[in-house]
Amino acid sequence: MTAGLFTFGLSATCLHAQETDIVLDPAGYINKYDTTFHGIGPHVYVLPAPRTREELLTDSYKEKIFFQDSIDKALDLQELIASFKTTRAERNMQYLLSPMPTSALAWNELIEREVARGSYHTAYGLLHTYASLSLKEGTIAQTLDLLQSALQHAQKTPNTSDVAIIQYNLANIYLYDRNIQQAGYFQEAYYNTAVQQKSIIDQANSLLRIALIQAHDQDFRSAENNIIRKAVPLLNRAKAYEHKIVAWQTLARIYQLQNKHTEAQWFLIQARDLARSKNFSRELAEIEYMLASSKLVQKNYTVAKKEFLQANELAKSEDNKLLQLAIADKLGQLYMAERDFNNAEATLHSYQDLRTELFGNRL
Repeated sequence: MTAGLFTFGLSATCLHAQETDIVLDPAGYINKYDTTFHGIGPHVYVLPAPRTREELLTDSYKEKIFFQDSIDKALDLQELIASFKTTRAERNMQYLLSPMPTSALAWNELIEREVARGSYHTAYGLLHTYASLSLKEGTIAQTLDLLQSALQHAQKTPNTSDVAIIQYNLANIYLYDRNIQQAGYFQEAYYNTAVQQKSIIDQANSLLRIALIQAHDQDFRSAENNIIRKAVPLLNRAKAYEHKIVAWQTLARIYQLQNKHTEAQWFLIQARDLARSKNFSRELAEIEYMLASSKLVQKNYTVAKKEFLQANELAKSEDNKLLQLAIADKLGQLYMAERDFNNAEATLHSYQDLRTELFGNRL
C-alpha cells in the first residue's frame, strides 16, 4: 500500500498543512510520515479511531440475538425427551435388541418380521423404542411416523395402557411441532383413558398438558382454569407434591406467554418453596431460571442477577449444559444493560464455549 501518512481522526486542516510544510502533528498522533512521498493516491490516509470495547461487545451481543430461538427450541426438546413415557411392551423384548439395530433397514426388517408373525405386541414395542431413539436425534417427522405406526399395531392388542402412553407421547411431540389440533386430539384421548382407569395423577398430568395446548392456542382462560380448578385439586388429593411443583411451573409458563410476569413469579415462588420444603431439587434450576427471566423482562436487574447465578450453580451441579447456555445468554444481556463490561465479556466467552460444545458451528 502506498501512502504518505497513517493517522487517526485528522481534520481537513491537517491535509492542507502537508502542502505548506507546517508541522502536521503537534499532538503526536502520526506514527509514520514520508515527506518525500509523491506517488499515486492521497497524501494522507485518515483512519477511523479504533473501536471501543463497548462497541465490540455490543455488536457481539446483537449478533447472538438470532440464536435465542434455537436455544429455546433445544430446551423444549430436552424437556420433551425427559417426559417421553415407555410402554410395557418394551420391557419384554430387549432380547431382540442385542445387538441394537444400527440402520433404518435393520430396524424395518426386525419390525416387519414381528408383524408377519402376528406379534403386534412386540412390533409396537420395537417401533416405540425406535421412535424414542429417533426423538433423541431430533428427527421429529420420523418420530411421529414411527409412533403412528406403533399406535396402529398397539390398537390391535388389548393393551389399553400402552395405547394411551403412545397417544400421550404423540400429543407432546405434536405440541412441540406446533400442530395444536393433533396435540389436542391425542392428549384428550390419553386423558379419557386416565379417567376410565381412575388414575388421579395421570389425569392431573394430562390436564397440565391440555392447558399448555390451550395456551398455545391463545385460550389462556381455559388453560389457567384447567390447572387451578382441576389439576391442582387432584394433586392435592393425591398428595403428589412433586407433580404439584410442575403444575405451578406450567401455570407460570402460561403467564409468561401472556407477558404477565408478576403473576408468573408468584406461582414460581410457590413452586420453589414447595420444592425446598420437600427436598425435591430436580426442578429448582429451571424454577430459578424462569424467575430470573421474568425479573429481567421487568428490568429488576439486581434480583435477576442473583437468581441467574443461583440457577447456574444448580444447572452445573446437574451437568445441564443447555440450561447453562440459556443462563449465560440472558445473564450477559443483563450485564450489558448494567454496563458491566468485565462480566459481560467473561459471560460472552462462557456462552461461546458452551454454544460451540453443544451446537458446533451452527449459526
